Amino acid sequence: MSTEKTLRTVVVLPTYQEADNVEAALRLLLDSPVAPDVLVVDDSSPDGTGEVVQRVAAGLAPGRVRLLTRPVKEGLGAAYRAGFAAVLAAGEHDVVVQMDADGSHPVSALEEMLRRVAAGADVVLGARYVPGGSLDDAWPWYRKALSRGANAYARTLLRAPVSDLTGGFKAWRADVLRSLPLTELTAAGYAFQVQTTLAALERGARVEEVPIRFTERALGASKMSREIIGEAMVAVVRMRRHGATGARRR
Repeated sequence: MSTEKTLRTVVVLPTYQEADNVEAALRLLLDSPVAPDVLVVDDSSPDGTGEVVQRVAAGLAPGRVRLLTRPVKEGLGAAYRAGFAAVLAAGEHDVVVQMDADGSHPVSALEEMLRRVAAGADVVLGARYVPGGSLDDAWPWYRKALSRGANAYARTLLRAPVSDLTGGFKAWRADVLRSLPLTELTAAGYAFQVQTTLAALERGARVEEVPIRFTERALGASKMSREIIGEAMVAVVRMRRHGATGARRR
């Protein structure tokens, strides 16, 4: 048995309006050689995402797929905090993976990410902006410019030694994730990705990156909005001044 298979792994998959994508995402994960468990954190999607998860869990993977339903939509950060709290409280896994449910993060990268964790990394990022990483050709130029610009903005202001600071595909050593002040990392949107990586770096975690190709979702609509972008820009400024939590130190 390979080393990465000996790591008890759970994937936390936040969803909202992903009924068209979540079954395919679950099937890919369940068929992956790393054989992870999956916790889907659904914000009461009105399109029936939760029902799809329950059907897949009952039919394909009893005991391997769980559903955590939250009463309202509160953003990506809140969904991850709830999911992380649930898996850490259970204490059943060595590695906690976070990734999108829309197919943009390649499940095939999990083997290398877990191999890095097994070799000593505390956090492994699936990175778009390292040699060998890339963005989908289907993305229009302005989305590529926004993505690259947001990442450069965060890296420059925070002086972080990470190429893809805004990325959301990560494998965490569970003990390292447990050491973070998750209740104080309160960004609602994609700034949460920056907060958690920065918090790990502040605690001296060994952060590594592996290249991925980030692909465009085939179905459904992106959750990105001007409000989310604005929140992230402000949050990065606060982190520059006060650290990962963005709170003034007394």
